[in-house]
Amino acid sequence: MTKAHDVVDRWVARMPAGTTSERVHGDMWYVRIPGVARSWIPVEIEVGERTVKLTSHVIIEPEENPEAVYALLLRRNHKAGPVSYSIDGKEGVICLVTRVSHDGLDEAALDTGVGAIVQETEEVFRSILQIGFGSRLRTHGS
Repeated sequence: MTKAHDVVDRWVARMPAGTTSERVHGDMWYVRIPGVARSWIPVEIEVGERTVKLTSHVIIEPEENPEAVYALLLRRNHKAGPVSYSIDGKEGVICLVTRVSHDGLDEAALDTGVGAIVQETEEVFRSILQIGFGSRLRTHGS
């Protein structure tokens, strides 16, 4: 086990009540953090050769107005700080991603990265729902 694995293990062990975690395999953890706009915010933490990658699957591919959703996310990318939006190529899932180099990795860096994912998700999730799934929301809301 590397120093990076030790740091992630310590960070996961001190997560607050209400969160859940699972070590998926030797290099990956899956945590779920309670949210407001989105009830749970999933974060995968993966130790790589040089970096630790944090990925959160924000929402599935939009059902309608995809151009407007992606334009919103590109604008958000411009000011989102340490996190960036991406699209998971396998399923078109909209993700937030950030990386921390092994050299800069400590529990505070994980707090910063995960905190940025949570904050960005909370700020944009409902907008994505309204733009990309508005018909479904109106149907179920009636």
